[in-house]
Amino acid sequence: MRDEALRRGQAPFLLPSAVLKDGTPSPSALAALRKRTLYPPTKWAEELDDSKSVRGLLTVTFAGSFPGGGWAVLLLRAKRGKDVPVDATYGPLHPLGHNPQVRGWQPFVLPLGTLLTPDLTITLNIDAPLSRCLLGRGGTGGNLPPGGL
Repeated sequence: MRDEALRRGQAPFLLPSAVLKDGTPSPSALAALRKRTLYPPTKWAEELDDSKSVRGLLTVTFAGSFPGGGWAVLLLRAKRGKDVPVDATYGPLHPLGHNPQVRGWQPFVLPLGTLLTPDLTITLNIDAPLSRCLLGRGGTGGNLPPGGL
């Protein structure tokens, strides 16, 4: 294991910079998805507020990039029902956390099977409400095959 290459003061996730809901700019959808996760080196505090969420067809843009590129993955917070939430394009979300089978708000990761590019835009259609959407790196070079962790 090695430290991930990041710029000084850069967190391992990018926050959304713009969100379209059903093709229309949506400040409320951006506010719902643009919540930080705890990361002390950059003084990111945990922003956990599931009362603001969004669902439906979302086009999410992430401004910025990671040094060295890599594979794109999303860190999501979604409301789980009986089944694991599914995106219409990328498939099922991968549960994280201590009790991933429990209904309610849970953390998930979604490998996109695409390389990270600066100012990446992603279209999502997940069958569950989302209250966080952060872009991260799932590996660099050949470390992660497309579509898999």
